[in-house]
Amino acid sequence: MQQRGMNLTKLATRSELAVSSISRYLSGRQVPGADALGKLAAALDVSTGELMGPFVAPALSTKEQFLLQLEQLKELLLKEDLSGIRDATAGVSLPLYSRAPSLKERPEPKRFLAPADVTEAGAYAVRIGDDSNSPRLQPGDVAVFSPSVPWKSGDVCAVVLADGGGYIGRVGRRGRRLVLSGVKSGSPSKTISVDEAKTIHRLVWIKTS
Repeated sequence: MQQRGMNLTKLATRSELAVSSISRYLSGRQVPGADALGKLAAALDVSTGELMGPFVAPALSTKEQFLLQLEQLKELLLKEDLSGIRDATAGVSLPLYSRAPSLKERPEPKRFLAPADVTEAGAYAVRIGDDSNSPRLQPGDVAVFSPSVPWKSGDVCAVVLADGGGYIGRVGRRGRRLVLSGVKSGSPSKTISVDEAKTIHRLVWIKTS
């Protein structure tokens, strides 16, 4: 599994499940619930149906159904095309922006070689130019943002706004509203509707200056 595809640590990070829990699922000591299966499916970029397999057979016992789930999960972990992970020593060249990406912003001529576990299509890098998100992001740092890693309220993200603007900072959710604010104490905040956010990419990696 570690030689090809995704290892337990990377899967745990992407699915926001504990490594120990996933280990118990793979060993057959614990049956994953619907919520855990949903998170695993999202992390592996497949549907829950694909993860669970085509066994809607009432004749099968719960244990037999789980064993089928388990075998299919192991197969998915071994497939590189589903893991999003390429060679363990090679990264991918990402667009490098000099400020928060927007509908108008163009990347720098130079590109940024990301670490090996950041290879998702649509990921990009940003060279941080101010201290509005310090101490998490300092001027000169290069931050990598991913479209496929789920974000939760309070995460640092890059948001492309529907009006053409761009933003980097904490994102909070209150119903159908998003609250955007810098990490630095005293940073101004901005509230927008969910529909005003064209894309939200979560911070996944930082190269410090």
